[in-house]
Amino acid sequence: MPNRYNGRDEDNIPNTDNEDTMLLPNGVSGYSAPKQELPPLRKVNRRASSQVGGSSPQQQPPQFPHSEQPPQFPHSVPPPPPNYSEPQYYDYNRQSPQEYSGYSDGGYYPPPAAPQAAPPPPPRPPQKRKRPAAPQSEHEERPKKKKRRHKSLLRRIIGRLFKTVLVLFLLLFGLYSCTSVSLIKKMEYKPSESRNHYADSLGRGHVRSILVIGTDGRTADEVGRSDSMILVSLNSKTNEIIMTSFMRDCYVEIPNNGWNKLNAAYAFGGADLLMDTLELNFDVRIDDYVSVDFASFVSLVDSVGGIDIEVSDAEAEEINVILISEVNRLMGDDPMSDLLSGGGKLHLNGKQALSYSRIRKVGNSDFERTERQRRVMSLIIAKLKTFKPSLFKNLASDVIPDVATNMSTPKAYLLSLRAPFALKYKTKQIQIPAEGTYSGADVDVGNVLQVDFGANREIIDKEVFAKE
Repeated sequence: MPNRYNGRDEDNIPNTDNEDTMLLPNGVSGYSAPKQELPPLRKVNRRASSQVGGSSPQQQPPQFPHSEQPPQFPHSVPPPPPNYSEPQYYDYNRQSPQEYSGYSDGGYYPPPAAPQAAPPPPPRPPQKRKRPAAPQSEHEERPKKKKRRHKSLLRRIIGRLFKTVLVLFLLLFGLYSCTSVSLIKKMEYKPSESRNHYADSLGRGHVRSILVIGTDGRTADEVGRSDSMILVSLNSKTNEIIMTSFMRDCYVEIPNNGWNKLNAAYAFGGADLLMDTLELNFDVRIDDYVSVDFASFVSLVDSVGGIDIEVSDAEAEEINVILISEVNRLMGDDPMSDLLSGGGKLHLNGKQALSYSRIRKVGNSDFERTERQRRVMSLIIAKLKTFKPSLFKNLASDVIPDVATNMSTPKAYLLSLRAPFALKYKTKQIQIPAEGTYSGADVDVGNVLQVDFGANREIIDKEVFAKE
């Protein structure tokens, strides 16, 4: 069967794929591609291809370059010129040659370009892989290994010194606590009965007051009257110890006993009635008391080693009179023992200090008497600050057993913990009734002091319960 293409009779079509028929990129003329060693193109049998596909509609013949006249096909439209920029045309500058395959139209076209793979993602930064934690039981945990740190010599010395100080503090605290409890248990405990408080302590919690009662009882069983009444107050705001003396001749109202001298309240109802009387007349709350008789006062002064005090000749003479008349006999000594030769700066023992505190006929009667009592108490407190071991021994054996109080052991122990700090407080003394707030009068109970209670209440509130 003769070949219909270009009027040729043979089937052998020479390969025209040479330098003159090479496709140019983007239709650029005059482009000279570099010569490369290309593999030979495989010859495709178009006839076999058309027989495999069976009968097919009329196909468009390919257009060959450098042809003088394109082939003429009856009743057909010439194909459009090829667009060399499309990806189906091969570019030798970019890819290596591939095998061509025949299509049903009998032409030679390169296979469609393979889709370009997406660019690889940027590399991720390396991450540290966490090791899975070893399983542990709920109750057992592995002990963490502590890094050994090098401790300097100074640090080790400070650590040992701190431990030593801590151990010493605990030992001293334990010794102090044991001593305090042993002394407190030796006191005579007299619990207070139900009392009717006449003074309110609201807003006065920074002041802790204890009434020190010096009785004129000669024996432990004798009640007697209150020879001295000194309210010792610890003010934590001003860091002061205020000693307030109440004159024994104050004309006051004693609850359920009418009007009488203040020292009669103790004889009528003991320490509880005396505290109620002070609350009713002077509006000062008092919860606790300490009672000291003649014998315990003498033992207290002797336990601190005596006191040094300035004594006038008249006071020295009156001391001798009191020693001879009652004190030496009360203590079981010779009436003429421990007499003074005269006044001056003297060192007084317990019996002499007691006689000095009871002087009434020298000076302004009971006013100077209460002043002497406060002076003696101040000197005793100063001696207690010395903290000598022998002092506690004497207090435990001679003084404490003769002291009575209404404070329970726990309450007294808490007060004893505050005592070392309170000994550093400043000491202040006041007297009630104050100067200019009283007048003398003769009533059915004798010579008394008519007191301006309103003015004295203001003085107590200002001096005792001050906050700055």
